[in-house]
Amino acid sequence: MKQDDADDLFPLGRPDRHTLSIHTPAGWKDLAVTLTLFGLTLPMLAVGWFGVVLSMMAFDSCAGGGCNDTAGSVAWIGFPIAAVVSIALWASLAERRRRARRRAWMCGAAAVLTIVALFALAATVVHFAAQPD
Repeated sequence: MKQDDADDLFPLGRPDRHTLSIHTPAGWKDLAVTLTLFGLTLPMLAVGWFGVVLSMMAFDSCAGGGCNDTAGSVAWIGFPIAAVVSIALWASLAERRRRARRRAWMCGAAAVLTIVALFALAATVVHFAAQPD
């Protein structure tokens, strides 16, 4: 009786459990895009850090005190450290995806977006830290 029930469920036979991937393996175009995106992260890191340094000049306005110097210095020093760590993490993930013959350009794009987000966070921290009490 069980065999008849199975035939009703799969009238054309049981489906194959081994499905083929519809994705094409990563080629040289994906590698070029990935390397270009990761190459963009380094100038973005330098420009972002320079932007944080420029925003640190807001601390000149509160030379008499009242500004949160600790938060400002954390943003000034923490931004490049966090950016380098995030680039290294995204690069390792991209390398693992390339070894698995999968596309890795998303990791490069995510690294660029992470640098932008870290800059926005650092600039916001410096802005609020420069507010007098």
